[in-house]
Amino acid sequence: MKYNDSVVRTPMIIGNWKMNLDHVQAGQWLLEYAGSNEGWANRMEASNTMVNRTEIGVLPSFTSLLAIRDMARKTRMTSELYFGAQNVSELDAGAYTGDISAQMLAALDCRYVLVGHSEQRRYHPEDDDTIDQKVRVVLDAGMTPIICIGETKLGRDNGIGIDYALNQLVAAVRLLSAADMCKVIVAYEPVWSIGTGATPEPPVIESALADIRDFINATFGADVAEKVRILYGGSVKPDNASAIIRRYGIDGFLVGGASLDPRQFAKICHRVAESSVVRLRRSAETIYLPGKGTVREFAESTLQAPHQITAEQVATNHPDNASWRAALALAAYRTVGFKWLEEQADIENEDAADASGTMMMVGDPDVLRDTIWANRLRIIESLMKLIDEGRIRGLFSIRQWLIECDDSLGYEERCDMLAEEMANVSCLRAYEELGRDKIDFEDFRVAFVSGYLLCDVDTRNRLWRIRGIDRKKHSPWKEHKLSF
Repeated sequence: MKYNDSVVRTPMIIGNWKMNLDHVQAGQWLLEYAGSNEGWANRMEASNTMVNRTEIGVLPSFTSLLAIRDMARKTRMTSELYFGAQNVSELDAGAYTGDISAQMLAALDCRYVLVGHSEQRRYHPEDDDTIDQKVRVVLDAGMTPIICIGETKLGRDNGIGIDYALNQLVAAVRLLSAADMCKVIVAYEPVWSIGTGATPEPPVIESALADIRDFINATFGADVAEKVRILYGGSVKPDNASAIIRRYGIDGFLVGGASLDPRQFAKICHRVAESSVVRLRRSAETIYLPGKGTVREFAESTLQAPHQITAEQVATNHPDNASWRAALALAAYRTVGFKWLEEQADIENEDAADASGTMMMVGDPDVLRDTIWANRLRIIESLMKLIDEGRIRGLFSIRQWLIECDDSLGYEERCDMLAEEMANVSCLRAYEELGRDKIDFEDFRVAFVSGYLLCDVDTRNRLWRIRGIDRKKHSPWKEHKLSF
């Protein structure tokens, strides 16, 4: 068996067992997997087939981690099959019954930790501010976070597409440096595909992962984007693994149901090792259609005061950090898209070379990141204009976007400000529905906003009580009484 050592990023397959297989069943799984893997290796050796080295891991339940570690050592599989955890607490230690810290997982020799899986977001629930803290503690404990992102069926049907997943990624990586980002693994899992058997066509998966890599390039630079492994997850099986892994820029899989069968999981690993040696070129066009505005709208973007003044202040005064760069990259994707910005930079470089009479320099790999930074005022103005026109899903006002981009706000303060802004926007919409002449706006606003915020506080407290926590947090509007 010959190994292809020219690969830029080592292909990777991670099996997520979810809430399946106890520690006894986990031991049996390892024995069966070892047997399947040994037979394949012998066949590849006999045929002298060229394959890629692959990194393979499984994510069992917490109760099986110790058994997996000990069994792997006994069977001498520690260098062939790694393991990790499906979740972690963002807290280090303390009176948090039922939580598992990153230090506890590191002590078990865990290599990976899954962060932000859609089932955690949906059922527990996790929010973006918790996820970025989890990514941070996993890295600090010397393990590798696997950040899960992906849109729902509703999001896909409504045209949100990869924009939704990128928004999740912005929130997850805002505490990271470029050096940190190089250690992260991103797993794109369209929620509507998980466990349904409905797998997107390989070109669609390739397009999504290419946009994610372009986003990392636009935020952290081309050298970082080249190192980050991006996986696909969602109804991966042995019969579709080869076709998907051959596509450009797909570094492996996060496998769910198929990983519970050791033979099926081994087949997926073998398909990846064999088929990833020869890759297709990147598709010329992205299948997703980023950019809610046209190139002409972007070039001629103008805002009325006071929004124009706000845009200038934000572009000039916002600190240059990874979090802000990520927010700008997402804004660029939402306005005209990455491809046009790269093309525009090439045109400008060519014009500069012609004007100076010199040869055009070889393209800068960080041209996308630098172009976005140079055009940040225009990007901010364009996004504000689109938000004001109601053309960006998930953003109901310019102030909401400014709050979400403000790194100086703590979690509770951000939640409270967003609740107040949503109350104000909802109030205006309701007032429009009622008709302007039927009631004085100020009287209506006081009653509506007070009622909305009371409901919001009750909803948030109920949500936390479901998780077993009574925050008992005083909110300034909770003492207000409704008056009609």
